[in-house]
Amino acid sequence: MNQEKRPGGLTALAVINFIFSGWNLLGLLGLAAFFAFVGRIQTDDMNEAQRTQFEAFQNLGLPMFIFIFALSIIISVLLLLSGIGYLKQKKFLGWGLGNAYAIVTIVNSIISGFMFPSEMGGGFHIITMVGLIYPILTLILLNTTFKEDLTN
Repeated sequence: MNQEKRPGGLTALAVINFIFSGWNLLGLLGLAAFFAFVGRIQTDDMNEAQRTQFEAFQNLGLPMFIFIFALSIIISVLLLLSGIGYLKQKKFLGWGLGNAYAIVTIVNSIISGFMFPSEMGGGFHIITMVGLIYPILTLILLNTTFKEDLTN
């Protein structure tokens, strides 16, 4: 298919990618602010569950923070570039980076489920499952429905 005949579903995927990329970047700002001010936050008014979660994040350490931050940047860039690839119907930008985004996100979700304690949002729960829906859907759509549309 040529660019004039880009499927509406491919355009919708691009828009969703742009939205998720933006949300992810906003989350990165929040994560950076939290890490920068973690020593100044008062825990006196927190209940026990909030205090436990806060202490788990506080004990995360700089290397793990840098890893999470870098991985989030990579995911945001993959979302942004693959969204551009969907609009331009590019094989590498759309199909290649879209698949890379999906695989990185799925692996990240699985590893996070095993690696982080439940106080930090780890483990497998409904949010983990919801977070896997879009990457799995992306893999399926890119490799079936839109495979022939990403040829430039």
